[in-house]
Amino acid sequence: MSSASNLAVPMVLWGRYAPTHCISAILMTADMKNIVTGCNDGQICIWDLNENWQLYPRSMLFGHTTAISCLALGSDNPLTSYVVSASENGEMCLWDITDGRCIEHTKMSIVHTDINAYRFRSSKELRLVCNGYYPEIHVIDPLSFELLWSLCSKLAPDWISACCVLRPVKREDDVVLAVSNSGTVKVWTLASEPKTKSVYEDESKQIRCLNAQTLTCCPYNQRTVLIVCSKYWQIYDAGDFTLLCSESNRVGERWAGGDFISVDRVIVWSNDGKGYLYKLPTNLLKGKAITRSRRQSVSSDASPDSPDYHRQHQPTSPHAYYILDLYAEQSLVCSPAMMFFRSEGETAPRRLLLRGDSEGRVVIWKLPEVSERQMTLVRQESFDRLPALPPRCKTTLQEVWDSLYRPPAGVLDGLCDENRQSLHISSTIYIPSQGKLVCGRINGTIVIVPATQSVMLQLLTTKTLKADNIPTKILQGHDGRVTCLLYPFNESTRYEPQHLLSGGADFSVILWDMNSGYKIHTFTVHGGELTQMLVPPGNCNTRILSAVCSVASDHSVALLSMKERKCIMLAGRHLFPVQTIRWRPLDDFMVVSCSDGTVYVWQMETGHLDRVVHGITAEEILNNCDENATPMESLTNPSLTLAQALKRRNLATFKNLAQQKLQQQQAAAQHQQQQLTQRPPPEMLKPTGYPLLIQGVRTNTRDPDSHVLFFDTEALIVQLLTEEYATMSPGELEARGLIGMTEDQLIKSSGGLELSDTQQKLMGFIAKAKEKAENVGQKIQARAETAGLVPVQTGGRLTPTRMSASPSRRSNTKPDGLVVNDNLTLEIAQFFMSCLHAWGLDPDLDRLCVNKLGLLKPQCPISFGLLSRQGHMSLMLPGWHKRVCQEELVGISGDIGKTTLADQARTAAMKGMDKGTADESSKKTLLAQRSGSVPFDVEHLLFSDGDLESELRHNTSSEDQKAASRPPLSALQEETRIFSAKARWKISSGVTTQHLLSVISVANTLMGMSHASFIFGKQSRSRRKGNSQFTNHHGIIMNETDSDAGSEDEDSVSILQAQIKQGWSLLAALHCVLLPELVGPAHYQSPQLEMLARRWQDRCLEIREAAQALLLAELRRIGPEGRKAIIDEWSPYLPTYVDPQHSLLSDPQRGEEDEEEEDDEQMLAGDSPAHKVSVSFESRRKQATAIVMLGVIGAEFGHEIEPNRRKVEEIKKGKRNVQEGFSLTNYNLSRHTSKALTFLLLTPPSPRLPSNTPIRRAAIDLLGRGFTVWEPYLDVSSVLLGLLELCVDADRLLPSMSYGLPLTPAADACRSARHALSLIATARPPALIITMAKEVARYNALAQNTQSQHAQILNSVLVRAKQEILHVIELLVEKMPNDVADLICEVMDVTMHCLEITQLKAKGLQELFPAVCRFSMVSYCGQTKRIWVGAKNGGLALYEMKQHAKCQLIPGHHGPIIAVSVNPDGKFLATFSHVDSKLKFWQTASSSLFGIGSQQTKCIRQYTTAPCQVTPVTNILKLVRLVWIDNRTVVLLTVDGTETKYSV
Repeated sequence: MSSASNLAVPMVLWGRYAPTHCISAILMTADMKNIVTGCNDGQICIWDLNENWQLYPRSMLFGHTTAISCLALGSDNPLTSYVVSASENGEMCLWDITDGRCIEHTKMSIVHTDINAYRFRSSKELRLVCNGYYPEIHVIDPLSFELLWSLCSKLAPDWISACCVLRPVKREDDVVLAVSNSGTVKVWTLASEPKTKSVYEDESKQIRCLNAQTLTCCPYNQRTVLIVCSKYWQIYDAGDFTLLCSESNRVGERWAGGDFISVDRVIVWSNDGKGYLYKLPTNLLKGKAITRSRRQSVSSDASPDSPDYHRQHQPTSPHAYYILDLYAEQSLVCSPAMMFFRSEGETAPRRLLLRGDSEGRVVIWKLPEVSERQMTLVRQESFDRLPALPPRCKTTLQEVWDSLYRPPAGVLDGLCDENRQSLHISSTIYIPSQGKLVCGRINGTIVIVPATQSVMLQLLTTKTLKADNIPTKILQGHDGRVTCLLYPFNESTRYEPQHLLSGGADFSVILWDMNSGYKIHTFTVHGGELTQMLVPPGNCNTRILSAVCSVASDHSVALLSMKERKCIMLAGRHLFPVQTIRWRPLDDFMVVSCSDGTVYVWQMETGHLDRVVHGITAEEILNNCDENATPMESLTNPSLTLAQALKRRNLATFKNLAQQKLQQQQAAAQHQQQQLTQRPPPEMLKPTGYPLLIQGVRTNTRDPDSHVLFFDTEALIVQLLTEEYATMSPGELEARGLIGMTEDQLIKSSGGLELSDTQQKLMGFIAKAKEKAENVGQKIQARAETAGLVPVQTGGRLTPTRMSASPSRRSNTKPDGLVVNDNLTLEIAQFFMSCLHAWGLDPDLDRLCVNKLGLLKPQCPISFGLLSRQGHMSLMLPGWHKRVCQEELVGISGDIGKTTLADQARTAAMKGMDKGTADESSKKTLLAQRSGSVPFDVEHLLFSDGDLESELRHNTSSEDQKAASRPPLSALQEETRIFSAKARWKISSGVTTQHLLSVISVANTLMGMSHASFIFGKQSRSRRKGNSQFTNHHGIIMNETDSDAGSEDEDSVSILQAQIKQGWSLLAALHCVLLPELVGPAHYQSPQLEMLARRWQDRCLEIREAAQALLLAELRRIGPEGRKAIIDEWSPYLPTYVDPQHSLLSDPQRGEEDEEEEDDEQMLAGDSPAHKVSVSFESRRKQATAIVMLGVIGAEFGHEIEPNRRKVEEIKKGKRNVQEGFSLTNYNLSRHTSKALTFLLLTPPSPRLPSNTPIRRAAIDLLGRGFTVWEPYLDVSSVLLGLLELCVDADRLLPSMSYGLPLTPAADACRSARHALSLIATARPPALIITMAKEVARYNALAQNTQSQHAQILNSVLVRAKQEILHVIELLVEKMPNDVADLICEVMDVTMHCLEITQLKAKGLQELFPAVCRFSMVSYCGQTKRIWVGAKNGGLALYEMKQHAKCQLIPGHHGPIIAVSVNPDGKFLATFSHVDSKLKFWQTASSSLFGIGSQQTKCIRQYTTAPCQVTPVTNILKLVRLVWIDNRTVVLLTVDGTETKYSV
């Protein structure tokens, strides 16, 4: 899931206590809009600073595993806000701070203590100049973290303690100045980019200065250098490094850093977090700037002759004139991080001092302008009483938390509080199979709650869900806090599903029965509090398999057996805390790595310590442990366990999922039979990717857990579809193309899955059996309930246990088994859609969502997150929306009623503008609402409280009355409205993309499902079993069966169904098309085209379609200029222009064969692979994106050689404006793009470009979409043969075109190819037909020539893809009959090639291929086994039933023959052409005995008929028909109803 190939949307519940943020590094961006702080626990916090000096925390970034040592800017381009962070273990990350995406990350073997971002004169890009615990200065590229060159020392190499880069004023070079720990100053002069990797210093000199903190060169006068050490700071002359003056530290403080404010003033700060401003003695300084400033001061002061002047201006030491202090009497845990910021703005220059301390407080001082005169006054006062400056602004995370209208919710708030206060949660585990959340708390209790319900209670406004009716279970057993939890069944099915383990601060591990709450066993083997528990891998020996591994803070590791209920092995004697545990199951070794780097190897069976290793061998042993053993990092590091958990859970399982799905269908019959006889645990049948995962996160070990919810959109869609398919009866399945044909799919696939009759019967029988079982179950349950029996309370659930799709899920049938809530997926979908829907933009739609679809409005702004590569993620902090809300509220000026009206008007206007989609949809909605009077009774039954019903009625009153009568919203509600309508879309384009893709794809899935309203979902989805349940006013479940419900109930249900579908489609349309204008350009961060292009052929069909719709909508929205910009941005990456070494299209033998096989799967999947990205991969990924991007623009906005048959209407309306580069005059882009697309289609698989990757699928799809644009530049026949090649096994691989679950890559490529073929066929029927006929003719010629190899002929695509070719012809006959009629001979050539001759002789054409028999100019003779076809050129074609035979053409009429008919005994043939108005009778060639001396077919009679009236709009195909009424008489039927008889 950590890889972005899965669409994961994180949301976070922070809880009422802000996370610890002990700041270790601070940075301000150049535009002064953001402050970035890094902390000792490895998180990074981003703050927004607005014009009024208010600080709002924006987001927190997780990804580093140790303290952040330094931060630097990653880009000097004002449009990209990149920041580089480095941590104490050598990790470096490049973040985009708008949304917290990690763009690049690496782990170096060296540790940086300071990074300067600097652009050298000789380089185009910004560079990072780093120094740290190593003797060089490294220059690194921030975008790829490549080490470009190093500055090394010849003399006295030592660690560099501080360095600075300066740009001399009148010279064309850069100078790097550095001081080493031992006090050697070194100078490197760089005139150009160094050619070598290492550059040596030009000068060095030893000075009296040890362990400098900072070294700064004065930007206003480059002769002056400030070096700050902890005991003193000194000013040096840069020319020869002579000491000019110095100042010692204050009592009890140490200096921590300093910088120049102006030519003769410096600011120096101490480790107490105070800043001191000093004036330097000007007479000691050197340089031109100094003399200039001296002249000015002279002219303004007295004359040099006066004695005053000399006394005043000859001080020998600097003096302080101002102090910047907080006056908070709170002692800090560690010294604060500080930074001086100067911006030479157009207005007044800004001088700021920033400080971040261990309390997470950010403080900003704005430096005062102090004149000489004021300084004189200060100098006369006593030294101790310096004037102090209070900070301009300061804030902490906790202060932001407290300023909110409602503190951020915790996951258990209000559920099981003690004394009105919710207890700190000290550990969390989520059980996805049951939808339960298990939380351990600091008082030793463990709480088990249904996850979705408890989270809904915190975030959404729900009338039905109250804290009291959420079933919670509390387990009591530990003394002191519960430190870790483990549910072994999550990791492997070999454990019991009801076992739960908890470890506590009381040194014990308790084994619980989760369902009954019974304490099974307590293990007390450790001598310290438990830190983590994990599961050994599945290939250990059997005794170990039933055990779990626990680690405690006394550095001991134990294996505890669940079966034997005892400790199998205790590994103590580790001297340092245990960090990682790895396994070598085959050697029976458990490998324990400790924090000091030693590795202990234990034998599991005997508990014998095999060896202890250090250093490099230790690392090698760790790295060579079995791959399937996943490392578990220690809990002192929550962000790591988080990353691990993300990586561990989903990727591998998902890869197998698609494979399993297909095998499941093929083995469906046997599988279901087994199911009826022996029921496996139900979880194994469910897909393995879970739609929701909940992870406890804390920044510091002392913090309570916050909870991150990860929604996996793909898993959610798969789960919804799986359940939908599972509940269908065989009849419904067949109606949907046997397996799920969704309504919105245009192309109805005729080649469904071919099952044998027996299999189908079997499936039908099984499904019926299922249905019966379910109905019986429900009847029994209904009787029990009406009799007043309380349903079983299993696992603390008070809801009546309901039947699910497969009877095996009943908790009753398996009393010790799992308690599965069947509605879990629907609940997750409801919560997900409620959070993501853009509330407040379209009030009508909002009402529809609440009343019909059952979505719930958020009750407070929701903190979303963004996952980027390798488990790095950013989570939004709660206070951020305040900034946007304030701006909005100022604009609104307090009158809330008006805004709603204005919004109304805007929506109405919008709907008027976008007539194409919105107008129809609004009409439909109104219709649905009008006809909604019928299902109101149903709704009446659905709502348990009466007032909701009245509210429904009230809602229909006019908007104006509402605005007048509605009480003003509370501030919190107003904030929530602004957040979901505006602020959310402003976060960043990455977040917008994720949210829109998720909303649209899930809405489309729900639209395709029957009964997809969450109002229904709550009560019952068992309507379709003819046994409906409703809750009436008193909350009693009523059971109606079909017999007494009558038909009007069915009608109302179908109307409601239609409304629900309508609702989902409106919701999808709002997010796909209308959103940008409704939100407004000021707030709308448009989705990232690059991300959408990479998902053009996503593995999941719904996400793929959502991405395509969004990308096209966005391309239309930005207009020709915007598209031009995108073309300019991406065309350089098209493979023709790129260095062939790195090209996607390069010859694979030439370039180096990289080990990048797994990458290409991800090339379009969003994220680069885990190992260091090679330039070649990055450039190939860019090329892949460029091909898709330009392919899409070309296909949609390119110039077509002749109009596409499908798009004629658009052209008539003059809608198509051609995009530059894809036009007829300037076609180089279309040529290159089409070349790249065909290359991707036809290249044989290579390690660099395996078959069936997403990029190949995208190429297939785009070839189909834009065929009319690419056609002139394509070799059409090779493209068609390539596509057919992919479709060879279509009927075996593909259940149906719109089957929603993920398919294997091969099946997916096959689906794309089939779709592309149908698009090409309908866009250019003649091209397809003629090309295919040519290929068939070529094949027949080869086949007749006996010299050619036999195998080659049999393996031809034309032989293997016969089914697919017939499929395409069938489609053409259905969609484009006139085109087929024009080329009927060619079509017949192809058809004859594809049909089996023997079967054709046995069954006849009508039975084998009815489609072509629809044409009146095709006639099959059952007697002589021949086929006659009338051609457009007036010829008559005769097909004999022989292998590879050519047809014979006989000249017949002067115009197209439009009707041909053979008489019943096969001796005569009648043909008719409307052009020469002739009806001709032919004697068919009857061969004599032994086929000797056969006669030619000859015309024996002709009649001139009455001329037919033909206008341009006449359908020629329906003009006439010929019908033989006996062997010698034929009737000519014309379209206007006249009948004429003719006889031979």
